[in-house]
Amino acid sequence: MTEYTARPQAPWALRLLPPFPAIAHRILALVSQEDGSAREVAGLIKLDPSFSAELLRFANSALFGVCREVTSLSQSIMILGMDHVKSMATFVAVHNMVRSSVRLEALRKVWVQSLITALIAEEAARIVRLDSESAYTTGLLHNVGTLGLMSAYPDEYTRMLEVSNDFGFDLLQTERDLFEIDHCAAGVYLSRDWNFPDTLIAAIANHHDEPVPNEPSLNNIIKISWRLTDALGHAAFSPDRDWAYEELIAYLPKAPHSWLCQSPESAQAELDTRLAAAPI
Repeated sequence: MTEYTARPQAPWALRLLPPFPAIAHRILALVSQEDGSAREVAGLIKLDPSFSAELLRFANSALFGVCREVTSLSQSIMILGMDHVKSMATFVAVHNMVRSSVRLEALRKVWVQSLITALIAEEAARIVRLDSESAYTTGLLHNVGTLGLMSAYPDEYTRMLEVSNDFGFDLLQTERDLFEIDHCAAGVYLSRDWNFPDTLIAAIANHHDEPVPNEPSLNNIIKISWRLTDALGHAAFSPDRDWAYEELIAYLPKAPHSWLCQSPESAQAELDTRLAAAPI
């Protein structure tokens, strides 16, 4: 298992990244408090009109499965709940970090792969009775180190991916050779710098480790979920091993009523519906 117990010095490859938005920091801190109220959260969000508009746009997308139009921040918090607002705030902050270069095809693939992994992780968490909101957020951010490296060095990272894919190089080792840090360690650094929870940081650190059958943990859900995303044809880069969808689903308890467990076609149809309205 890969472990990152000590916070590394600021890696040079991440120095060009913009800071995590202060408003997002404050929202995540307030939402995490047991006594934080919807009114307080709405009041805080309203201090940043552009962030407010982004949150409402995401709240009304099919990614969050709301059945009726959300027209106000207070309404979105009441309908979605505090945990979902936390997910949206994180989503908006990371999206803003990468959107200046998201038109690059390689970066767009990573972004779409992260979105699909989040949706799959959310459903997988329901199957094993874990917190689905935490799983969604962690799935969304599992490749935040990749997004960070690509945002800072879009051309260089894209060329590295092309060479790695063409010649079958080990991705993590190639990242370390060129940037002196791999995307797992980069994700850990960014997550610590942004004060994300330890459970989320651990999942980011270890998501390339092998999944374990029938282990109901957030770590394992993310290991399974991003590989399911790849198995459905949404890989951002060539994997070390080609997993079959059915092989990975067998790592989860049987859940015939879940769209995730019915068939790859059923899963893809559900994901297509959600992604059609995704603001990417």
